[in-house]
Amino acid sequence: MSIEQIKLNITQEKSLLARLEWLFYNSYKFGAKERSNFNNAMASTINQIKILNNSLPVLIGGVSLIKRLPSENKPAENTNSEKLGDLVSVSYKPSDIIPIVNYSASNNIVAIKKSERQDYLKELHISESYLKNIKKKRKIISEFGDEFKKPNPYVVISNKIFLKLSNNFIDKGYFGNLKNSLKKGNFTIIINSYISVMFFTAFLALLAGLLLTVFLTFFGISLTSPYIYPNPNPFIKLIQTIWIIPLLPVITFLILYFYPSTEKSTIEKNIDYELPFVTVQMAAIAGSDIEPSNIFRIIALSKEYPYVKREAKKLMNQINLYGYDLINALRNVAMASPSKSWAEMLNGMSTTIRSGGDLSKYLNKRAETLLFEYKLKREKATKAAETFMNIYISVVIAAPMLMMLLLIMLSISNIGLGLPMIMITIIIVSIVALINIIFLVFLHLNKNKI
Repeated sequence: MSIEQIKLNITQEKSLLARLEWLFYNSYKFGAKERSNFNNAMASTINQIKILNNSLPVLIGGVSLIKRLPSENKPAENTNSEKLGDLVSVSYKPSDIIPIVNYSASNNIVAIKKSERQDYLKELHISESYLKNIKKKRKIISEFGDEFKKPNPYVVISNKIFLKLSNNFIDKGYFGNLKNSLKKGNFTIIINSYISVMFFTAFLALLAGLLLTVFLTFFGISLTSPYIYPNPNPFIKLIQTIWIIPLLPVITFLILYFYPSTEKSTIEKNIDYELPFVTVQMAAIAGSDIEPSNIFRIIALSKEYPYVKREAKKLMNQINLYGYDLINALRNVAMASPSKSWAEMLNGMSTTIRSGGDLSKYLNKRAETLLFEYKLKREKATKAAETFMNIYISVVIAAPMLMMLLLIMLSISNIGLGLPMIMITIIIVSIVALINIIFLVFLHLNKNKI
């Protein structure tokens, strides 16, 4: 009986230790207020383990393979039975919040000292109450806060119509660059589905082009009343507008084809911007002699670097989901990264760990190099901003004024256009607005964060 009870106590302690480990690693995912629930649950779990440990010496002392013979004058001592009489059995309900061990209804019993029975029941109640609070915070949150998403209906329809055609193109070796751009652009869609979406969207654009061409063939559009009127010669208008039918789907297809590449370039710029600062933080973490994979765990759970955070999540998923060791995970993430600087740093960390080098020193040197390059980029960006400012002042402020004076002089002297003053004003304002739009688009495409 005592041996079986020892097994039950040890089984419960193992499950409590597993729960303690889970609580410790997940406590970093929440703020200070939510983290207090984890700390209280960990403290209660530790107290339960201590109480179970206190009962083990008594249980072990109750196990005897040899029975002592009673003497003639002195009855046999029953010390073990007296000790076992100090224990009491306590049944418990396994937690459904953190399921660790599969229990049956018959073995949810532990033996503890009578004097500690109330304390144990109290700790059970405390731990369950805090675990329920934790459960509310983590209903659909995975280790790094990701959620499972439902399939997009648009993608589902595209796959039903064009998936076979997409698979044929992929089997023939087409769209290799697109697959690489999707992977490095952090798109949550496989290449087959994305190509199906491209074909389906181009097909819809073809239908829209047909409808637009038919409309323009039989009807005309005017800025004055009547705004829409029937065309007197539809055949000539059809020849003039038929180019819309092939052009619209081709443009749509090309936009979708090159969009992942532009997204990849944007992510690369953002990663390169965050990299000098995140490298400094990683060097500081590595200086505390922490296990190297935990460096990326901390970065993945932080909110300061959203783009590097995604890359750190990829690495942790390589380790936790796919079972790769840290060195291979670093190489895999480096190969799929859109940023060359980030990939070089990951490969350098892989080499340093494999050769037994000092990771903290490597990251410190890398941080110094990246910060120096960052300063050079900032200086170039400042000079470029000054150049753009001078061009903007010359083109947008001085040139329209000169143009307005020229048009007014031409209008007064009745030379050339002979436009009224209202029309001249509209032309100048339109030109200034167009130039501003061009500058804004150019600056947006070439923006540098300061």
